[in-house]
This record gives sequence, structure tokens and C-alpha cells, in this order.
Amino acid sequence: MVDQEWDVILIGAGQNNFALGTYLGMAGLKTVICESRLENGGRLATEEITLPGYWHNTLAYFQDNRATSPVWKELKWDQSHHAEFVSPPVISSLLLSGGQSISHTQSIDATVSSIARFSQTDASAWRRTHNRFGATIRELLIPSYYEPPRAAGAFRRTLETDSAGKDFWRLSQMTPDQAVDELFEHDAVKALVLSQMAIPRGVGLDYEGGGIEVLKMIAGDEKPELARGGSHAVAQALQRAYVRHGGQIRAVHHVEKILVESGQAVGVRLRDGREWKARLAVVSNVGPYSTFIELIGEDKLRNTFAARVKDIALDEFSYFQVHLALKAPVRYALHEAKDARVGQAMNVNLGPQSPADLREMWNEIRAGEFPEHVCLHAICPTAFDPLQAPSGKHTASLFMPVPFQLKGKKPEDWVKLKNGFMDLVLKVWRQYATNLTEANIEMKVAMDPFYIAGRWPNMRRGSVWVARKIAAQMGEKRPIEELSGYRTPIERLYQIGVATHPADAVIAGSGRNAWQVIKEDLKLEIRELREN
Repeated sequence: MVDQEWDVILIGAGQNNFALGTYLGMAGLKTVICESRLENGGRLATEEITLPGYWHNTLAYFQDNRATSPVWKELKWDQSHHAEFVSPPVISSLLLSGGQSISHTQSIDATVSSIARFSQTDASAWRRTHNRFGATIRELLIPSYYEPPRAAGAFRRTLETDSAGKDFWRLSQMTPDQAVDELFEHDAVKALVLSQMAIPRGVGLDYEGGGIEVLKMIAGDEKPELARGGSHAVAQALQRAYVRHGGQIRAVHHVEKILVESGQAVGVRLRDGREWKARLAVVSNVGPYSTFIELIGEDKLRNTFAARVKDIALDEFSYFQVHLALKAPVRYALHEAKDARVGQAMNVNLGPQSPADLREMWNEIRAGEFPEHVCLHAICPTAFDPLQAPSGKHTASLFMPVPFQLKGKKPEDWVKLKNGFMDLVLKVWRQYATNLTEANIEMKVAMDPFYIAGRWPNMRRGSVWVARKIAAQMGEKRPIEELSGYRTPIERLYQIGVATHPADAVIAGSGRNAWQVIKEDLKLEIRELREN
């Protein structure tokens, strides 16, 4: 095949372009994905960064809502393309002083039982919240993620047909801090919820509209799962589906420019100087700043639009990571002895004992400091999936929110500081996991925000969510109104990715939503989907 002309050129081999490209292929279009990295999958990355055979998930490590996802059903990702999953019984355990812990599990009864050890009132409140808002999340909120964003007013009017819907809207518009204060009385219960806000949900304690993440955690029945073999196994399944329907992939093909003529996107120029033409459309899965300021150029844009793109607020924090190759799995001996649920947890949160500790962490991050009040998000995936390490061995990873740039330092100073910070973090981790001895650790590697920004260039300044998840940048305003419907001011150019609605990490919502927009624009149809 001569690489020079396609129906649609897709920039970036992330989950959303794999989904969109598969829909386009099923409609009979000739597509190609250009990926600047050698590895496809975007944030679905599983890498040998410690020792050969030890696989570490360096961004997304679990999958949510797969059973209810229309994308998984329509594209038959897990039926025909060999994706397998493991479902840990406990979603998250927060370890507290004196060997105490509190857990959020896949079972509402088990979660309520864990909470009741601290507050019977809060246990009843958790069950009541779960029962009251579960149908709203399942029947209205989650389906809205798989549709182009509609006006908040229309969504609110739908909710206001009953008292539960009105209350759901009111709580969802609060900050996470305000929502937990209204729902619960005990600090341990509040800390369990708030410790899950930054990682993995991407919101700050004081973000207006972040209350929706509190309600999703309690009542969403999200059913997180681990992909056997690591997150990249999901990327491989998506890639197989895309190729099966005629799609082409070109790794290490860095797009240097999106070609624009007479206000229309007509193709791309690669770093080596080749120019490829797109007969119908170009789709960018990289961030809006990269798409418009770097790949198109301000000379092709209205001044007001370029200014708005530059003003998109990035995340206030990035990730600091520690990855370990281990002889034995991580054990939290004292806590597991008091509650076996800790040993069954997909992730374990360490550090915060109350909401006040988390507020101090945010103050330190905003001051440009490496947090002393840490919230460590630790996983040991090989406890559930032995494929991610050599036989009998294990991997563990730890994620924590930190500032992209430390006060008085340059971003690249992380390179020389990261190992010292890793040792500090390991000291805190060892206070809970007593078997994390030097004898057990075969290799340790730190990953810092500066590395993340270079490894995934669309995550400018280490911004994992690309556009901050605040009320002014969500829904029909994400990341700005001109891009919220996936169309852009450049005709035949479409914007997708985590910076667009629905802003969830591993559901391919914007890929499916953009398909609905593009099929309308190009008058496309897929008989299979229509019949289903």
C-alpha cells in the first residue's frame, strides 16, 4: 500500500482513536493512525521499567464500566479480540493508625460493614446514598458519557422530575469536601472517599462540580477490573479490532503539522517531510494545545480562539510514581491481621487519617512543595494477575499527586531529585508494608512529572487529564465551548481525547461520540450497528 492518501487520518494511537477508527472502518472508510511513540495505546501503557519480565502499568491500570459500555458491546472488544479481566473483591482500602482500616468493596454489603466499624450512622448513609442515586447514575449519567455533550440545563431538567434527581444535581454541583461533609460524620469515612479524588479521579477537594465524583464512587457500581497481562493488553485488543476492520497503524510516525487549506484540514506533514492527504477528515487525539498551537499554528487560527486554547487550565498536579520488582507480594501485616479485606484490595491508600491531612496535601502541592502530608496510592496487581511478573515474583507500583514544578526549581530538576524523593516515599510505605525490605525489592525505579510530560507529549506540564476537571471545563464546556462537540473551527478537523467530554480515562467515550458526529457529517452508516 502506498502511504499517501486516506479517507481519514487519525493522530495518536489512544483508545479513543482505536474506537473511532474501528467504527469508520466498519463504515468502509480507509483510515490510518499516526503514532509518534513505538508503543500504541496512549495511557494504556504496561512497560518493563524495572527488570525484564516485570510489567508495570505506568498510567491507567484498571478498567471501569466495561459490562455496560456500548463501545465494548458494539465493537465486540472482549468477545473477538482476546481481552481477559480479573475483578478484585475490594476496590480500595484506606489504612489508618493502630492497624485500623476502612474499605470500599465491589459489594455494597461488605462496604457498609466496613464503615459500620467507625460509624453506624455513616454506614446507613452510605447505603441510603447508594440506593437513592444508583438508578440515576446507571440510567442517566453513564449513558450521557456515550453521547455528545448536551446542555447542562437539559440534563438538570431531566433530573428535576423527582426529588432524588433534584438532590443528585444539588450534591453533584458541590465540591467533594462539601459533599462528604453533608453525607457523613466520621473523619475516616470522609477520608476514604476524598483519598480517591486526586488519583484516580483527577479532581481537587475544592473543585465545584467535583461532588459528582463522590456520588459516582458511592452509587456508581463502576466495577473496576484489571486486564490480565496489564493495561496494554486492552490496547492490543483495541488494536486488533481496528486492524481487523481495515485500519492501518504507523508507529514512530510523528505528525509535525496538520495541513490546512482554505480553512479545511486536508492532511498531515510527518517529521520526515512526507505529506499525506485526507480526503474526508483529520482527527486529533492529542491535547488541544498540541493540536492547534503546535500542529496547526496560530497564523491559521482566529486570535480569540488561539487565546482560549492557551487559557485552558491544566491539572494542578501531576504524578510521582515508584515501581518495584519484588520477590514476594506487598503485605500490610498488621492491617491484614485485623481485616482480611486489606489483602484483597485492588489499591491501598496510605497517609491521610482525616480530610484535614488531604487539605494540607493540596496546600503543599499548590505551594510547589513535595507533599509532607502524602496520599500514597499503592497497587500490587500480581496479587490478582500473575502474568505481570515472572513465575512466583511480583510487581508493585505507587502513585502520588505532586506539583509539576517544585518551588525554586526547573521542571527538569526532577531528574536529579527523584531518587531522593523515592527513598522518602518508601520510608512512608514501609511504615505500613513491613515486608518492603531491601531483600524483597529486586529493583526500584521512580517516574517523575517531567518524565511523564516527555513520555506522553499531550500531557503538557505533566497534566494527566490534559484539561483540569473543573466545572468551567466539563460537559458541554469541555475543554472550551468551541471544541465540546468534537468539531473544531477548522472544517474537517475533529478533536477527541480525555480533554473532551466525558473526561473519563478508559471508556473510549469521546471516540464513540465523535463517531456519531462524523457519521452525521459524512452521511455514514454501519448495518451491523443499526441492526443491533
